[in-house]
Amino acid sequence: MSNTNRAPVGGTAVAIPKAGVNTPLLIVSGVLVLCALLFWPTSQEIAQLWGDTVRRRYTHGWAALAVTVGLLWRDRRRLATVPLQPPRWGWLLLAAGSLAWLVGHNAGLLALTTLFMPLLALTATWAAGGWTLARLAAFPLLFLYFALPLWELLNEPLQVLTAVVNLWLTRLAGIPVFMDGNVIHIPEGWFEIAGGCSGLHFFVVALAIATLHAHIDRDDARSRAMLLALAAGLALLTNWIRVFIIIVAGHLSDMQHFLVKVDHYYFGWVLFAFVLVGYVYLAGRLPRRARVERPMGPASATESSGRTGAAIALAIAALAAGPAWSLVQPRGSAAAAAPPPVLAGWSGPESSLGDWRPVFANADDELLVEYFSDAAGAVAIYRALYRSQRQGKELRGYDNTLAGAHYRELGSEAREMRVGSGAIPVIEHRLESLDGRKRLVLSLFTVAGEPTAMRLRDQVAYGVRSLVGPPPASVVALSAECKPDCDRARSALGAFAAEALPALLPESHAEAE
Repeated sequence: MSNTNRAPVGGTAVAIPKAGVNTPLLIVSGVLVLCALLFWPTSQEIAQLWGDTVRRRYTHGWAALAVTVGLLWRDRRRLATVPLQPPRWGWLLLAAGSLAWLVGHNAGLLALTTLFMPLLALTATWAAGGWTLARLAAFPLLFLYFALPLWELLNEPLQVLTAVVNLWLTRLAGIPVFMDGNVIHIPEGWFEIAGGCSGLHFFVVALAIATLHAHIDRDDARSRAMLLALAAGLALLTNWIRVFIIIVAGHLSDMQHFLVKVDHYYFGWVLFAFVLVGYVYLAGRLPRRARVERPMGPASATESSGRTGAAIALAIAALAAGPAWSLVQPRGSAAAAAPPPVLAGWSGPESSLGDWRPVFANADDELLVEYFSDAAGAVAIYRALYRSQRQGKELRGYDNTLAGAHYRELGSEAREMRVGSGAIPVIEHRLESLDGRKRLVLSLFTVAGEPTAMRLRDQVAYGVRSLVGPPPASVVALSAECKPDCDRARSALGAFAAEALPALLPESHAEAE
């Protein structure tokens, strides 16, 4: 990449290391390997994320890992000059971080556990080798964040932006168009700007390339900001053009074009390759400056020996604190789940033969039964119980759905359901089947029999409680078809919930004031 307009204002003096074992490099590389092995459940989830050919947002992950390893190897001589000065109590912070990983793992919080992985590696490097080593290893280790799902927060805003921009472009091209939500309608058909059309993958890869470019060229903060802005703008433009071309292709071919009917994923990456050439050209003409770096002298024998061995041993033990605790923490109770209740005024329970079948992966116990009343009609109960949770086995799992395979959710709102003399918070979901039938679902989560919203703080609290024994957690859902309308279904669910929830939630606060 061209540095034509870069104005160097400082340099880096790197001392020539003495021959021997490169202990700093061994510390950093060893930390990477240990993190992958000790926190293998998260490593496994990350590997699956990088190999996901359905959502395909982080398939560049292996390339990001290769960059991390390559940068460490490139800087091996510089690392060899680092004076090892491990902090005296660094292992305490590292042990706390390892236990925090276990809290996230017990709560099934993939985002939290992946967030901790690079930070744990960096903290372990600091605890074993000191601040200078951690500072030099920070960029290679933290570069892995470009391959982790923390960027999902941007997906919806980018999705909306893509839809709005393409509505404007389509109108500018003279094609009759209107938009309903994120669906763009043209005379020949419609295009849904789904989550995969947001351009998040292009956006993250472009930022990673610009960040790496600036790091290799040792740019100052202003120059890095310019490169990031350039890369982000070009990535957004690439995705907007990609979606617009697909819409035009659908318009001109009566929705029969290859890009519409077969595949448009790789077409986007072909466009991105051309845009990357433009990035290289434009980046070479930006007025960039190099940052000033402090020279570093050779390692002192008194600094790199002495307590270094003890610090490395303590760092390894602290890093293993969370995984070791997981081996000895109590497991969930194996007690059988309560059977479906028998309710006065309702016939049942009977096995549900309808097409409403929620999906909660790897639940320890499930039931789906139906009740009937002459006055209220049919009401179904679904319950999924988790005696313990972890990644891939949790109430708030990515693939879990109350709608199931035969319905889609139209919307939801929080409500309070009067039960006895108290109230229980529930969520009312409005569903629609593939053939247009409407259905209402009332749902709530419970932990140890108590209703909970299972927000982030509730999930973290569950993870903390799990350190001394995981409490049982469940989802309970009541459902009725909108026959003849949803007001009748809502009334039926209210009457049914008043009878059923006290039996389903024996430890709840249904009778609280």
